[in-house]
Amino acid sequence: MRHGDRPMRRTAILGTGAYAPERVLTNADLEKMVETSDAWITERTGIKERRIAAPNEQTSDMAVKAAIRALEMARTRAEELDLIIVGTVSPDMPMPSCAVMVQAKLGAKRAFAFDLSAACAGSLYGMSIADQYIRSGSARRVLVLGVELLSRVVDWTDRNTCVLFGDAAGAMVLGRRGHPHHPRRREPVPSVTRGAGEEAPQGRDERP
Repeated sequence: MRHGDRPMRRTAILGTGAYAPERVLTNADLEKMVETSDAWITERTGIKERRIAAPNEQTSDMAVKAAIRALEMARTRAEELDLIIVGTVSPDMPMPSCAVMVQAKLGAKRAFAFDLSAACAGSLYGMSIADQYIRSGSARRVLVLGVELLSRVVDWTDRNTCVLFGDAAGAMVLGRRGHPHHPRRREPVPSVTRGAGEEAPQGRDERP
């Protein structure tokens, strides 16, 4: 397919990954915390359990674990990424962005990075933005993440909301369809949102 005089680039999902913390919070556990029941929760949400992050685990930590699995499936090295997009409403801190934390922890020195605050739709918006970068030729490999650590902001006394949320991360590596898994090296895209030269905070939630 051609667009004007140039071939139209097509975007493909090259790899996916996910991470969920070890601790499981079941509906039976919630019955001991608020006035609710497994039947009430299941009937209204279909949820039986949710995962809760460890005390020293941060949003970017979960994102990195999911990202590593997606990169492995895509046979892509972190240093080959051109862009990292993180969809989250619960970053490690207001700034720098969670995406920059992920970029530094992965060692993705060529990638620029930014957060996208769109709650449940974050990953879909992230995919749309990544697709436009790839189709335009501005990026060849894009890491898109959806990650939330909501257990620390949920009101655990409100039975209408606390039953809904937990902690987890999902990742996708997007690239040009039919392109080799190891593209030739390109020059980094200049951006002020690249933080690989700085030491990444590990498992902290400090506010600057």
